[in-house]
Amino acid sequence: MPNIKPLGPTPSELKKHVATVHVSGELSLLERKIVNVLLLNAFDDLLTKKRHSLPVGILCTMLGFDSKNHEALKRALLKVMSTPISFDLLHDGGKTDWEASPLIAYAGIKNGLCSYEYSDWLAGKLANPDIYTLININVQRQFSGGYALALYENCLRFKRTGSTGWISVETWRRLLGADASMYDEFKHFSAEVIKKAVKEINQVSNIIVTPEYKREARRVVQIRFLVEDNPQKSMYDNGEDEEQKAIRESEAFRRLTLLGVGDRLAVSWIQQEPDRALQTAIYVEGKAKNKQIRGSAGGYARTVFEKGTRIDAGGANASVPTVVAATPQSVEASAEERAKQTTAKIKSLSLEEKQKFAAEYMAEGGKGNTYQPETGTFKNALERTAYTSWLRSKIAALEE
Repeated sequence: MPNIKPLGPTPSELKKHVATVHVSGELSLLERKIVNVLLLNAFDDLLTKKRHSLPVGILCTMLGFDSKNHEALKRALLKVMSTPISFDLLHDGGKTDWEASPLIAYAGIKNGLCSYEYSDWLAGKLANPDIYTLININVQRQFSGGYALALYENCLRFKRTGSTGWISVETWRRLLGADASMYDEFKHFSAEVIKKAVKEINQVSNIIVTPEYKREARRVVQIRFLVEDNPQKSMYDNGEDEEQKAIRESEAFRRLTLLGVGDRLAVSWIQQEPDRALQTAIYVEGKAKNKQIRGSAGGYARTVFEKGTRIDAGGANASVPTVVAATPQSVEASAEERAKQTTAKIKSLSLEEKQKFAAEYMAEGGKGNTYQPETGTFKNALERTAYTSWLRSKIAALEE
């Protein structure tokens, strides 16, 4: 596939943030999350690969979704495939260019693997982060409302400029997917969509949005949102920065990227299964050293990590682990079983064990402003989520 030059505004246009991204039709919360997770997975390879893939088990984990409900996942993918995304690019002379494409050109699920493709045109657009904001998956998980996530996506791009600018009420309805006839009357659109979405964004995300209204003859015709950092939720940004800094300084990250694994993909693997990520790097290094890899080492590493290949240390004196291929059908079941075992172990922890783990977590730099020693938990939902993620990794590592 030839290298594609990203299509988009010039740097001077980007500075003014005049590009607007529209997703037509109403997407559910799950469908919006799917769009973002698939883009995160494909981002490093948008301009070099046509088809991208992700194990269904990992996809569902990132979505916070029941991996057994494949029919619901298929329906969501079909809706994403039938939903167009359009770009309106405003130039200095006031002339607007309009282009559109389906969000996904192809999707398929086979042997526990979800495969998908973007059109070449859209891949070029999505590869330009100034045009399309890559959503933080950790933040995305906190949302329970589709309108809130849609508004968050549309406001996050304007954090640097502080405002979305004035946009008509009709366009906002289209951007948020609030097409129901009941929202023709502004008071219902305001009460059921805008106010509820703003409240959720300000409670669970890393930004604060404040709506302002422009009226004509006492009728609201335009809305803009002021956008700023949320100091109360800054742990998302700071925590992500600290976590990613630690990941990027880790041995696993260094070795994976030297093999040719993309930065974002390496970070994602280490976040999911840090020990497995390192074992994969060591194993592939050994294969490459012995000239046993036909294609790229990075591509081989991805096959080993994502296809459920079991990596065995092969004895205390082995310098390179051996690999035993798992059947594709067993991949998802194995991942689910490990997750269930980890959950059961966490539920069975005594208060003393909970306190011990919490102390270890905070000693390693985890935020514990709302830690409650009497229960061994964290009162704040964001701190509790971050700690639970750490604890699951810890427990899973101890069980191996």
